[in-house]
Amino acid sequence: MKAPHLLMSLALAGLMLTGCDSAKDSMPEPDADKPPRVTQEEPPVPEEAAPGSTSGSEREEKEKHETIRVFYGTDRNITGSPKPKEFFGTKRSTLSLGFCDVSIPENHQPGELESPSIWKLEFRENPDKHVVLKSVEPASGSYFLTELRKTIEDSVETKETASGVLQRGGEAFIFIHGFNNSFEDAARRTAQIAYDLKFKGAPLMYSWPSQSSGSIWAYKEDGRTAQWCEENVTLFVEAIARESGARKIHLIAHSMGNRVLSRALKNISQKLTLSRQEKPLFNEVILTAPDIDAQVFKDSIAPHIVQTADRFTIYSSSEDLALKASRVVNSLWHQRLGEGGSYLTVFPKFKKINVVDASDIDTNLFALGHSYHADSVTVLSDVRLVFEGIPIQRRNLRSLLQDLAWKFNSSGGSLLGRAVRGTFR
Repeated sequence: MKAPHLLMSLALAGLMLTGCDSAKDSMPEPDADKPPRVTQEEPPVPEEAAPGSTSGSEREEKEKHETIRVFYGTDRNITGSPKPKEFFGTKRSTLSLGFCDVSIPENHQPGELESPSIWKLEFRENPDKHVVLKSVEPASGSYFLTELRKTIEDSVETKETASGVLQRGGEAFIFIHGFNNSFEDAARRTAQIAYDLKFKGAPLMYSWPSQSSGSIWAYKEDGRTAQWCEENVTLFVEAIARESGARKIHLIAHSMGNRVLSRALKNISQKLTLSRQEKPLFNEVILTAPDIDAQVFKDSIAPHIVQTADRFTIYSSSEDLALKASRVVNSLWHQRLGEGGSYLTVFPKFKKINVVDASDIDTNLFALGHSYHADSVTVLSDVRLVFEGIPIQRRNLRSLLQDLAWKFNSSGGSLLGRAVRGTFR
């Protein structure tokens, strides 16, 4: 039986993906004028570089940052604000698409999300110094798909080798953020990950309407919203898998975003079963610091989603203070999938699921040890190897529980980090 393509084309899905969105009518097709673009207000020009003293091209040459284009899907509401960071709000809406541009400064350090610092007397964002959401550009389904395919095609690199033609690039990854994240937070993080991994392809993100607040009320509301958005997320990731033309497609979820992704993958798994499709839609699925009930995932989710991807990698840590707090809020007795150490969850029945304990790596104190997926050079280096398809036995990790789990080498991790830090520059 041939697999039914519910999303034969994202171009046709412009009607589905922008759906009944109130902003749909303002999203022209690619043969119309360029879609409306909301950009960051330019920082004031110094007197010595006042308008008229230098040409536009000369000013561009003086830019000390690189711009990463992030493709997005979101079911946040459009606020009407002219500021990119406030373009989307925290209320639920229908699925919409577009692109956003994020600056990565010339002096960027791997794992960092450079922001203005009062200690450096910085009171305004500067793309040459900070990771900044520069613009947001909504798009129709067809225009989105055209630009996505072009970005993926342009990233393909071929090289003649003794064993034949080697091809790299032409890939895509989708990042799904967690609790207490704004659209701006997600865009900046997605761009940083893509840049630090030197990713050859298109970085995408799905931004569900988190309340962008750290309160207990916001946490519980985010939990309800993470369940509400599952159909939109399912539609988006499946459409990208089937219609983007990417050679490989990877998924990365963080924290509560793992609940969002898990439900979407479970839905997709049911479709694959009904259509009798045996080939997985995705290559690597990475679950980082997953804020999800470990027993529920092991018993009710993992058995149903393993067919959707070639491999799953779960990063956990016993030093994740945010997940310890989550356990208290949800139920003291129900451990989270992202907890490491003595609480590590393993999957002896599923060889496709690799579990990596990141408890010993250095973490950002201010992030409560919860963002090591993107602010640890050691973890970023391992993610890069995962994307390259390197087996876990060859990734500078030591075995735990007779190969049921793995752990970063305490001594080797720092050496690997320094090596990767050099390649990331």
